[in-house]
Amino acid sequence: MNMNSALLLIGVALLGFAAATDVKQCPKSTARALTADEVTISNCPKSRCILKRNTDASITMKLKPERDFAELTSDIQGIILDVPLPFPGYYGTSACPHIYDESGEHKVGCPLRAGQIYTYKNSFKILPVYPTVSLEIHWGLGDKQGDVACFQVPAKIKA
Repeated sequence: MNMNSALLLIGVALLGFAAATDVKQCPKSTARALTADEVTISNCPKSRCILKRNTDASITMKLKPERDFAELTSDIQGIILDVPLPFPGYYGTSACPHIYDESGEHKVGCPLRAGQIYTYKNSFKILPVYPTVSLEIHWGLGDKQGDVACFQVPAKIKA
């Protein structure tokens, strides 16, 4: 193997490692657990997300609803010392404008059909007023009957 091939192989391996975000199932959710291959959050290596104030973080998530969803609402919170705190401007908002086809190229919105694969893409601002603190990010998408997806991931907000 020549040097260029070795460097390319290492680069691809590192890209794949950085692209996946380890997430855990939300404790009260009955939605199918998402795998690291289905969720990508910027600045989130395997162990903990590092969110810097005054920046934007992006998220991409693959969804495969087990039932039809006419609408989707965002349940996005930071959990600090077991106290859930809604992310202002994101909690309780419609997730429909952020739903794309499986490839993530064409915006399709709602409704979502059971068994079809969709891509959810969004970004969120890490506001300068957020405290520098360790927290758990809770990210859920669903309706009053339940979630299509919900995960939690450890994070740290830095100045």
